[in-house]
Amino acid sequence: MSEFDFSSNVGKFEPDLLDELRLFTSFYNGAAVRVDFHESNELRARVSVGDCAKDFTSESPEGDALEIKRMTKRFLKLALYDALSDYYGVELPWGSLTGVRPTRLAYDYLLRGGSRDGISPYLQNTFRVRKKQADVIEKIINVQQPYIKDLGNKVNLYVHVPYCDGRCIYCSFPSADVNAKNSRLDEYIDALIKEIGAVKKFISESGRQILSVYIGGGTPSVLSYGDIRRLSDAIDVHGAEFTFEAGRPDSITVDKLKAMWDGGVTRVCINPQTLNDVTLQKIGRRHTAAQFFEAYEAAADYGFDINTDIIAGLADERLDDFVNTVDGIYDLCPANITVHTLSRKRGSGLADSVLYCAEAEKMTGYAADKLKAYEPYYLYRQKNMVGNLENVGYSIKDRECINNITVMEELVPVYACGAGSISKLLGGAISRHASPKDVGLYLSEFDERLEQKLKFFSGKESRV
Repeated sequence: MSEFDFSSNVGKFEPDLLDELRLFTSFYNGAAVRVDFHESNELRARVSVGDCAKDFTSESPEGDALEIKRMTKRFLKLALYDALSDYYGVELPWGSLTGVRPTRLAYDYLLRGGSRDGISPYLQNTFRVRKKQADVIEKIINVQQPYIKDLGNKVNLYVHVPYCDGRCIYCSFPSADVNAKNSRLDEYIDALIKEIGAVKKFISESGRQILSVYIGGGTPSVLSYGDIRRLSDAIDVHGAEFTFEAGRPDSITVDKLKAMWDGGVTRVCINPQTLNDVTLQKIGRRHTAAQFFEAYEAAADYGFDINTDIIAGLADERLDDFVNTVDGIYDLCPANITVHTLSRKRGSGLADSVLYCAEAEKMTGYAADKLKAYEPYYLYRQKNMVGNLENVGYSIKDRECINNITVMEELVPVYACGAGSISKLLGGAISRHASPKDVGLYLSEFDERLEQKLKFFSGKESRV
């Protein structure tokens, strides 16, 4: 049952319209909402919210059936947004957009002959995106240009380590406890190295080249020095961008950093999320701000490019708390800073929570103003984000993360290894191949699943 009093005569678009209505969840007062759609020589919709009704019209779209459906859905969503915005007297940061990648709309606009300096006006006029957010998208498109050329035979290699030594309250990623007696970590690393070898062989024999490598999780830095060396030796891609997700500062040691450096890692992610020790305890982090600074200094001594993640809207934090975090990170001058907005995800400790932070937009606004020396270089959104905001990656010029750009914009195939990993092939449509999330299942069906994956890469398996 819907959480809203909603009805329409366009059943096939109701899920999309409900997504639109959910953008106004914090304003919704129980008013009945109805969308009536009619098409003759033009698109026509009447949207009723409570006692207020508004009529909307647009020219009938042209093109194939898929394009007509896409443009009709866009018309209905915008009509509903405009009616709700008028009724509640609010304008949302991203207007009528409910998708996770606003940059995709900008690239579509360019493909249809639009100009780069027309991106911001296009997003504002077509989707009611606020100027501030639209300008960020325009900047990101410009920053990405040097990285999206000559990608013909390039692929990204992703390696998944689904182990952690604790669970943050906002995390929804499946992971195994590295300290559990039945973790099967040694078996997992052996299998993962075997899979990496088979996938790398396929990449080489098919004439492709690895553009970037990303070891993610979980928390890969919970691995021992020896396991990190074994993994990096198996990957063996000196000269390519190589990112290691060392997310929890308390899992980082000088020896582990040496294993990463000697293994060809060029970039590490050390993520405090906040520099407020009280908040760190509330969200399930087992480290302090002081431990973050210690880990950061140790990584900086090696010369890695360093990314730090921070989150706006965390439990009970006020603007002053977030300002302290941003200022503390800024003073370190990392190569990349990713500013997330808290999101309620299925499978996380926040799944049944109602998230609200009155100062969330001020927080992300402060970060954008403070990081003027950086460039926004990628952006994505998630459902159920505090304030209907966004996640933005900022970078010092010419030190952008190639993996983040090419994965977020889906520019090159992703060859993924490990339990819970998802490989992705590009083409007329994007095809995906998922490995089992459960470590035990990954190990028990390893040979069969690896054969299926290699067939998927070669195009000999039906694509999902």
